[in-house]
Amino acid sequence: MKTLFNHSFFRFALVGASGFAVDVISMLLLSTWIPFIVARGIAFWIAATSNWWLNRNITFVYSHNKSLTSGYKKAAVLQWLQFIGGSFIAFIPNWSCYVVLLAVQPNITNQTLYELWPYLAMAPGVLMGMTINYVFSRFWIFSNTMK
Repeated sequence: MKTLFNHSFFRFALVGASGFAVDVISMLLLSTWIPFIVARGIAFWIAATSNWWLNRNITFVYSHNKSLTSGYKKAAVLQWLQFIGGSFIAFIPNWSCYVVLLAVQPNITNQTLYELWPYLAMAPGVLMGMTINYVFSRFWIFSNTMK
């Protein structure tokens, strides 16, 4: 497990999993008052901000010798803006996948699955977005904080 935790992609995926939870919980709460599509959009940005903070403080500061790097070379606001920018680019296929899956909702006869479909449809887009976000984060946004 130690060796696995030394890889930034593993830590990024863990942060992404927590971001997915923030995303789903935010969407569940928001969708009680606003349409699914709008709730999905707002929930994504809440989760993206959560992920930026966790990636800044966990994923890209943990070096191979388990000590923190010497500090951040980028101001938090600049780094957050870059992360949100990268997230926006990754959001395009994420959102597109979600909209397509809602539009082609399978004929589900089970009432529970039918009600869960708007939430289940989030997963494929999230996986696409995670890959794009990792590349941006690792090689651009947080690149100067890695040893």
